[in-house]
Amino acid sequence: MIHLSFIRSFVTVAQIGSFKATADKLFITQPAVSQHIQALEKNVGAKLFERQGKKVFLTDSGKIFLSYAENILNQYQEAKIQAKEAINQFNGTIRIATTYSIGLYKLQPIVRKFLKKYPQMDIHLEYHPNSLIYEMVLNHSVDFGLVAYPQKRKDIRAEIFAREDMALIQSSQRPIIKESPIPLSSLNQTKFITLNSNTPTQEAIDHFLKLNEVTIQIVHAYDNIETLKSAVLLGMGCAIVPKNTVTRELKEGALECVQVDQLKSFKRDLGIISPTRKIFTKATKMFYKTITESQSSLPSDTADIY
Repeated sequence: MIHLSFIRSFVTVAQIGSFKATADKLFITQPAVSQHIQALEKNVGAKLFERQGKKVFLTDSGKIFLSYAENILNQYQEAKIQAKEAINQFNGTIRIATTYSIGLYKLQPIVRKFLKKYPQMDIHLEYHPNSLIYEMVLNHSVDFGLVAYPQKRKDIRAEIFAREDMALIQSSQRPIIKESPIPLSSLNQTKFITLNSNTPTQEAIDHFLKLNEVTIQIVHAYDNIETLKSAVLLGMGCAIVPKNTVTRELKEGALECVQVDQLKSFKRDLGIISPTRKIFTKATKMFYKTITESQSSLPSDTADIY
């Protein structure tokens, strides 16, 4: 008979690459770990690990078995949650990874709305770069990821839940552009503050400008919207940003929008991503619904999680 503890030992060895470290992590003896792996290999009928010095590595059979083993452990954890929900339907933690701009300016009111309706729930929120969020979703480190321009990938479901207006902003005290409205073409060689070029939002902005044959002069590039806004406030350059990220500064008069007709058609897609194999609890389903209920008119390239 194969016990769940055998599967857990196998997955941990695969992740750590050491029988001894696995024993320490699981608070069992090293011989016990070896026995678990031997029992699995006998039951599966294939060698799962090979040794190279003090390290162990997955065989081809082990690599195939690993994805199923991880799924077994994940399903067991989800089953425990579902069983507990039969008593209390909305209790537990929803884990979310998001970029700063989405987390600070789009997610907060959604979280408040959800917690007002389900006060027993806890939201664990982490801020990370876009690329790391996909890894965390794949590794089941989080339940959901919130990213700009979501990409459907292998083992990841993605759905757009909002499209944000973009705005050309500058310092109201130290303006770079003296007129408004202006044609997009007049931005050629204008001083700009941008996000780093490897962020999906900046990639979309660069693509938009290139399509319209506009070449800007990049003064500085930053990895987050807050630092970018600070540079714009100092008059170092103008910037194209999601309009909702500068609502407060526009209201206070610290920043101003420059009207550009062509910019009205440019939107930023926001999406929610999650593992395709994940078994959703009632609470996570309701959170997903809270996020996506306002996007019924948008196209979806994924199956419903329900």
